[in-house]
Amino acid sequence: YQQLLPLLLLRSTRQLPLSLSVGLHLIHLMLMGYVVHVTSDTDTVQTVQVEGSSNNTITLNGLRELTTYSITVRAYQQLLGPASTISVLTHCQQEGIYLGNNGNCYLNGSYFWDSSVNAANEAISCVLPGTSLTTGQWVRVADPDDPVDCNSNSASDPFRCTNVTSPDATLNLYLAQGLPAAQEGWYKCCLPTDCSDPNTNIIFANIFRFSEIESFTVADLPSDMTVYPQEYKLNCTKIGFFSYAISMSIGNTALASYTNCDDRNSNCPGTVLVSFSNTIRYTVSITWDGMNISSGSISQSTTGDQMYQCRVADHPGSIHIRIRNVIIKVPATAPSSLTEVSKTATTITVSWTSLDSSDADGYVVNVTSDTDTVQTVQVEGSSNNAITLNGLRGGTTHSITVRAYQQLLGPASTISVQTLSTVINSINWTLVSFITQLNNTQYRIDCLTTIDIINPSTDVYWLVNGVMKSNSMYTSIGILTYNNTLLVYPDPLGVSVNVTCIAMIGGTNYSQSVILHAPSGPPNNVRGFILNATSIKVNWTNSSETNGYVIEYTTGGVTRNLVSTSEDEIVLTDLSPISTYTISVYSYIDLPSVNSTVTVLRFDVPSPVTSLSVSNVSTTGITVNWAIPSSDSYVTYYTISYTPSCPQFNYFFLIIKKIHMYKIKQPH
Repeated sequence: YQQLLPLLLLRSTRQLPLSLSVGLHLIHLMLMGYVVHVTSDTDTVQTVQVEGSSNNTITLNGLRELTTYSITVRAYQQLLGPASTISVLTHCQQEGIYLGNNGNCYLNGSYFWDSSVNAANEAISCVLPGTSLTTGQWVRVADPDDPVDCNSNSASDPFRCTNVTSPDATLNLYLAQGLPAAQEGWYKCCLPTDCSDPNTNIIFANIFRFSEIESFTVADLPSDMTVYPQEYKLNCTKIGFFSYAISMSIGNTALASYTNCDDRNSNCPGTVLVSFSNTIRYTVSITWDGMNISSGSISQSTTGDQMYQCRVADHPGSIHIRIRNVIIKVPATAPSSLTEVSKTATTITVSWTSLDSSDADGYVVNVTSDTDTVQTVQVEGSSNNAITLNGLRGGTTHSITVRAYQQLLGPASTISVQTLSTVINSINWTLVSFITQLNNTQYRIDCLTTIDIINPSTDVYWLVNGVMKSNSMYTSIGILTYNNTLLVYPDPLGVSVNVTCIAMIGGTNYSQSVILHAPSGPPNNVRGFILNATSIKVNWTNSSETNGYVIEYTTGGVTRNLVSTSEDEIVLTDLSPISTYTISVYSYIDLPSVNSTVTVLRFDVPSPVTSLSVSNVSTTGITVNWAIPSSDSYVTYYTISYTPSCPQFNYFFLIIKKIHMYKIKQPH
C-alpha cells in the first residue's frame, strides 16, 4: 500500500548562474525520501534521489544561465507519491545589472545582431536581481530625450518590450520589424527606475544591422622588455551577418585580408566564438624589431605609436563598412647623447639624455660582444639616464644599445666601448698573525698582475686609506706575471682599511681594491663577576656586526693574556689572588675595534678585622667575635687559626666577600 503525501509548499531558496536550491515544507508519515526531477522545455536535465524523510533542501548544479527550469519533487515510500512543481529562472554570473540573450549572459557594452533579437523569445533581457521594477526604460544613446516606445511599432521605434516586475526587475527588448539604419547603434537600459533617476542602474548594448566589429584588441604584449625582438597579437572579433570581408592593416599595408567570407561554410581562417550570432575572431601575429613590424612575409617600417585598423565590410557590395582602430604606444625617438662615463677592466658606465615621462616608461640596455649578447638590463622610470654594466671581459670591445620603451621598445642609440685590459687579475687579503695581537695583527695583501708589467717596483704601487705605499715585495710566477705583496696593520684600531693596488701602463692606471672591515664601535656594557679567588666571568653586549671578540686582561702592567671567542661572555681562570686586573673587550670583523670601557676588578689585600674577642669559653669550645671592615666589599672568606698544647688546627669559614686571613692562638 502506498500512502500518497502531498508536499505542502515547494519554493526556490537560492538562484545562482549554474545552480539553484529549492526547499519544501512537508508532512512525513514514514517517508523514505524524495525524487527531484529537473526539465528545461521538454528535455529532462537531471533526476536526483534524496534519501531520508528529514531532508528538505537540494542544490541542483550544472545548469545553464538565464534558463527557465521546471523542478518537480515527489516523496516516496515503496512507490512515488504525487508531485509539487515550481519554475525557476537561473541568473547570470555577474553581480548587479546584466544583459541576457538566448540563454547567455552579456557584459556591459555587448553587441547584438538585429537578426538575432527579432522575436519575443530572442529578446535582450535587462535584469537587476533582487529588485522590483518601477519605471525602468530603454533609451537610444544618440537620442536620450526620446525613450524607446515599446508600443509604437514604427520605423522610429521598431521595438517591442515585455517586463517582469519581481522578484528580479526585468525589461526585455526585441524587434517587431527590421531595424532602420538611423536606429542602429547604442542603447542603454535603466533599472529599476527610468534614466532620469541619478540613482538608477545603467547598462549599455549595441544593436546593429549586417556585420559589426565587436572588439579589436592587442594581446600578449611583452611584460619583459629585455626579450627581443618583441611579439604580440592583434585580435579582431566580427559579429553578425555571415557574408563579409575582413582585413587588418597598419597605414596602407595590409597584414591580413580575407574576402568573400561565409560563416556558413567557414571558408575564412577565423575562430568561432558564438555560432548562432556568427561571432568570429581573427588573429594576426606581429613581430617588432624596433624599426620594422612583420607578419609572415609582410614587413613594414614604422616609428612612434603604432595604429592598427580592422575593417569589416558586408558582402556583397561593401555597402556597410565597420572600422575600428587600436594604438600601441611606442617611443618615437632614441635616447640621445649616449656617452661613456667611465670604465674598468670589468665595468662600463654610460649615460644618456632621458625622455619625458609622456614619451617613455623606462629603458632597455643591451650589451653585445662580437655577435654574442653579454647582458640585457631593464631600467624602469623615464628619468633614469645612467647605468653601470658589470661582469664584462677586460680588453674587449662591447656594443652598448639603449632603447626607450612604453608598450613596446623604441629605436636605438648605440655606442662602442672597449673595457680596460685585465692588468690586475685579482687582489686578496690573508690574516698572517693572530687577531689577538690587536694593533700588531698582520695582514698580507696579494695583488696579481698579469701583463705588460716590466718592473713591479716602479710600475706598481699601493694606496692604503689614501696614503701611497711603494711596492717592494713581489714574486715572479710566470712570464710578466707577478704576485705583489703588501703587509698592513690595523692602525689605529676601529678603522677599516681600504687597500688599492695600482698598475701603471702607458700613462693609464689600472686598479683593484680590497677592504678590511672593522666594527663601527666596541662592545657595550662590559661587566665582570668574581666567581672565586682565581676566576672572573666577563660578559658584554655588541651593537654592530662582528665575527668574534678579543679579551685582553693585565695585572701589574706585567702580564698580558689574550683569548678569542665568538660568544658574548667568557670565564677567565687561573688568576692570581691579591692582584688587580684590567680587562678590555674588543670586537672584530676583519680588523679589531677600539677597546671597550676599561673595567677594573680587584683582589685587594683586605683591612684587618677589629674588635676581636672571645666568649662562651667552656671545656670544649670558644666563641670568637670580630667586626667586619666597612670599606671592604669583596671578602670571600676568613681564616681562623688557634694553637692548643697539641698540634695546630686550621678552620675555614667561606663568606662571599673579600679575602682576610687571621691566626688566633689558644691561650694556655
